[in-house]
Amino acid sequence: MEQPTKILVIDDESRICDNVEKILLKSNFQVSKAVSAKQALEKMAKEAFSLLISDIVMPETDGLELLKMVKEQWPLTKVIMMTAYASTDTAMKAIRMGALDYVPKPFTPDELRTTVEKALSGELVEAPVMGKEKKGGRIIDRDIPFDQEEVAKYTGEAYVDSLGPSDIPVVEVRSEATLPNYCLVGEMACDIFGKLGKTCKPGLKTAECPQKKAKKKAAGKGKGFDAKKLIGIDQPFDYESVVAVTGPEYVTNLHQDGIIFMPYEQLKKNFAAVMEEEKAESQAVFMTPMEEPAHKNILVIDDEVAVNNNIRKILNKKGYHVDQAVSKAEALERIHKQSYKLALLDLKMPGVTGLELLQAIREKRPETMVIIITGYASIETAVETARIGAVDYLAKPFTPAEIRDVTEKAFLLAA
Repeated sequence: MEQPTKILVIDDESRICDNVEKILLKSNFQVSKAVSAKQALEKMAKEAFSLLISDIVMPETDGLELLKMVKEQWPLTKVIMMTAYASTDTAMKAIRMGALDYVPKPFTPDELRTTVEKALSGELVEAPVMGKEKKGGRIIDRDIPFDQEEVAKYTGEAYVDSLGPSDIPVVEVRSEATLPNYCLVGEMACDIFGKLGKTCKPGLKTAECPQKKAKKKAAGKGKGFDAKKLIGIDQPFDYESVVAVTGPEYVTNLHQDGIIFMPYEQLKKNFAAVMEEEKAESQAVFMTPMEEPAHKNILVIDDEVAVNNNIRKILNKKGYHVDQAVSKAEALERIHKQSYKLALLDLKMPGVTGLELLQAIREKRPETMVIIITGYASIETAVETARIGAVDYLAKPFTPAEIRDVTEKAFLLAA
């Protein structure tokens, strides 16, 4: 008689474990339950399981850390992650770390059974990842997402050991007012006070710190913001940019009664002319050879010229060599001509069906790291792109710091 497939369900809410067990028992699976990662590891040490279904947000050791440990010790064990706090970030991480699927709560019995059957039948397979990416790093805590070994290298193991879940150590900082060279007039620690043992004569005479006064005066001489370039304090738009589209008469009469009218067709023509200038500028950039080292080369693929240019400017400042593509044809041509360390790929582009550009990069340039950038972020596309080979997923709009961060992480993986 065939033995039933063993499944281990891990969730710190026992009620969830019970519900999942009831669903799976109807499909004749043998189900065991654990309410913590520690309990799950103890059970796995005693018996083998074909599949793990684990929650992500759990006290002490979370689901992603458990996934990492399971894949290190039992690499053939299949894993499905489930969570009530679904995000594209954790979805991407879970799939890249070896999970077969990522199921947001609440889910229906049919959704769970279908996912389990696909996982056990082999229809779902692990994403192809390099060892360095899969191994990842052991983070201190969800609120302190830094690798323990990396932090210990600079601060010492004792400091890292003092950090607990959602816990920041208290560091005693001595108040300046208790320092021997603290000056009451300047309200700061002062080297002159330290040498004289008292407040300086100019300070006593005017009851004002001469150092602070000098700094304030120097700051006043600095070049300030040129407000003349703006239309008005309540309309902080660049004069030349608005004039390029609306005409000078419109801007000149903004502060007067009445309405300055420009036909809509003329507005469209003016705006189109501005966009053509931007496009010409970006194409000129494409043709200009860059001097940054080839090992830091990046391809940005996005049909929005403004987004493409912004990413290029942000990454150029960090010393990256950035090529750009604003269409499917241009992207395929660049991919065919040369290899890139990293590609930043928009999901929605004219003429592109589904994830064909991502698949083309993976087939033609498997060594190229791919980061998805999209204004249509979803758990489903995060999971699917991670399976195909994307290493990160960034929703628009993003900040310069975010685009730099994902780029640096990708280059660390590629190193």
